[in-house]
Amino acid sequence: MHPVTRARAALLAVKNPTYTGENRCIPCTVLNLAIAGGLSVAVGLITARSDGGFALGVAVGTFVFAAAVIYFRGFLVPGTPRFTKRYFPDRVLAFFDKAPAHATGSVADPQDVLLEVGIVVDDPSVGDLVLDPAFERQWTRSIAQYRSNESALKTTLADLARISADAIELEERPHAFTAWADGERVANWPSRAACIADAAAVDSVTEWDPTWEERSLPFKADLLGVLRLFLETCPTCDGTVDLSQDVVESCCRRRDVVAATCLDCNARLFEMDVDLSTLGEG
Repeated sequence: MHPVTRARAALLAVKNPTYTGENRCIPCTVLNLAIAGGLSVAVGLITARSDGGFALGVAVGTFVFAAAVIYFRGFLVPGTPRFTKRYFPDRVLAFFDKAPAHATGSVADPQDVLLEVGIVVDDPSVGDLVLDPAFERQWTRSIAQYRSNESALKTTLADLARISADAIELEERPHAFTAWADGERVANWPSRAACIADAAAVDSVTEWDPTWEERSLPFKADLLGVLRLFLETCPTCDGTVDLSQDVVESCCRRRDVVAATCLDCNARLFEMDVDLSTLGEG
C-alpha cells in the first residue's frame, strides 16, 4: 500500500463520525477551540520562563495538535456535550441552531399565499384552515405516483433547484433525507416522506399559484413546508399523521418543537421550534 494511502486510511480510522462531519456540534466545537486556545497560551507562558524564543513555537504546536484532535474526534475535552448542555445558556445554544434568513425578496407569509391562491381555505364547519378538497385530491394522487418512482422524484427536485436530474443523489439517514448534487447539499428534509410530500405538491401548486415560477427557491421551500402541516396521512405508509408538542434532544441541548409525525412508521413530516410559554398563552 502506498504510504500516502496508508496514512489516509489511518487518519480515517481515527476519525469519530458520531461527532464530526454533518454530525459535528458547533457549540461543542467552539467551546473546545476556546479551551485549545487557552491551553496554548498557558503552555506558551510556562515555556517562556525557561526559553522565550522557543515559547511561541510550543504554543502554536500545542494549538495545532489540539485543533487536529477536535477535527478528527469532535472534541478535545471528554464529556464536552454534557458540559455544554449544563453550563451554556439556551440563548447561546439557540444562536448556533439558527440558519441564515431566507432572502425571499418578499415579506409574504407562506400561509397567506396558500390562502390567497385557494389551496388552503377557512372551513367554518370545523373552525380551522383546511386544504381545498380539489387540491387535496390532486396532491394525494401525485403522492401515490412519487412514492415508488425515484426517477420522477429526482426530476422534480432537479427542476425545483434548476439543476440536472442526473446530478441529483438522494441519501437517507436516521432523522434526515438529503438531496445532493456534485457534492453540495441541495435540500434537506426530516424524512423521505417529507421529501415525497414536497415533490408531489409541486405538480399541483404550479397549477394553483400563477406566480409560482417567479418565487424564490427558499420561499417555495417554506411554502411546501407549511403545506405538510395539513397532511393527515403519511406519504410513504398511509399511516395517521399526528400534530403534537415534542422535545428534540441533540448532544448538548434540548429544544421544544411542534411536530407532525406518522404514528405508524414514525416519519417526521414537519418540525418547528416553539416557545412553550407563548404556546401556553395561545
